[in-house]
Amino acid sequence: MTGMNKIAAAFLMLAAGFSAAEARPSSAVTVKAEIDSAQLTMGDRAHLLVTVDMPDAVTSTAQLVDFPVLTPGKEYMEFHGVDVVASDSVSSSSNGRTRINFDFTIQAFDPGTVTIPPFAVVASPGADTAFSTVVALKVLPVDVDSLQTIHPMASVASPRSRWYDYVPDWLFWTLLAVVLAVVGVWAFMMLRQRKQIIEEQKAAPVPPYDLAKSRLNSLRSRKLAENGHEKQYYTELTDILRQYLQGRFGINAMEMTSTQIVRALRSNPETRMTADEMRAVLSIADFVKFAKVRPMPDDNAKAFAKAESFVEQTKPKPEPEPEEAGEGTAAAPAKVKKQ
Repeated sequence: MTGMNKIAAAFLMLAAGFSAAEARPSSAVTVKAEIDSAQLTMGDRAHLLVTVDMPDAVTSTAQLVDFPVLTPGKEYMEFHGVDVVASDSVSSSSNGRTRINFDFTIQAFDPGTVTIPPFAVVASPGADTAFSTVVALKVLPVDVDSLQTIHPMASVASPRSRWYDYVPDWLFWTLLAVVLAVVGVWAFMMLRQRKQIIEEQKAAPVPPYDLAKSRLNSLRSRKLAENGHEKQYYTELTDILRQYLQGRFGINAMEMTSTQIVRALRSNPETRMTADEMRAVLSIADFVKFAKVRPMPDDNAKAFAKAESFVEQTKPKPEPEPEEAGEGTAAAPAKVKKQ
């Protein structure tokens, strides 16, 4: 190849690179993961930083996959060989795009190399999944000072004796058996009496539709979202829907993720047409509860309206009254007799 041909080929490759860069969609979702320290000593802490950049149009449908969620009350959670001891997130919006910065504080106690798999984000059902890079961390063992003085074992000490040490074992066990028998008879009598009272006072269970409507009306009257309690508002709203699904259709929604719930609804003929409304409510609720995104007041009203619409559209159909069936049965012989 001549020198001119090489130069022309180089220009063509450069032009192709620019064209590919221009053709790249500006609506792509990107995920970036990094750690502030590539190695640390056993027991030390490091910060795992994950940045999710996405268009504002997909924030209500995006799903975070394999992101650690430290539930309230727990001091840590195991996550791919490390312990997540704290988590925080900050979101910002600019030029039509939303950026969420996650900060996970991690600890490691096993020496060696730890590999954290990529974080993933799905912009919408059926869309391509965006992955971050793999994060590697080297955990160094704690050095032990071999010159440290090792103290000898202490001498054997005589235990103190008490009066009950002289009580024969057979007498102790006999008294214990008598006491347990008396307590058992008393407990049996009390439980039987309590069971009778409960059976007498037990009322008919509230139907799932009536219970869901009552709880939705109560949630609306408390105005949690209007007073700045968006996380509590969406937690109670999704709990109402999950319990309604379990009571109405037998879907164990309390133990399922949002994606699993939507998949179960789409596989059920009675809920297939309303699955998208449930998906929209669960998606924005996940962003508020886990990503600490603050929705607009209009979004809160739309989420409540979709939840209420889902309950209304899936409520049981009324059964025909027995009087109508009786009238139809009586009318048939009369027509035959007239003929």
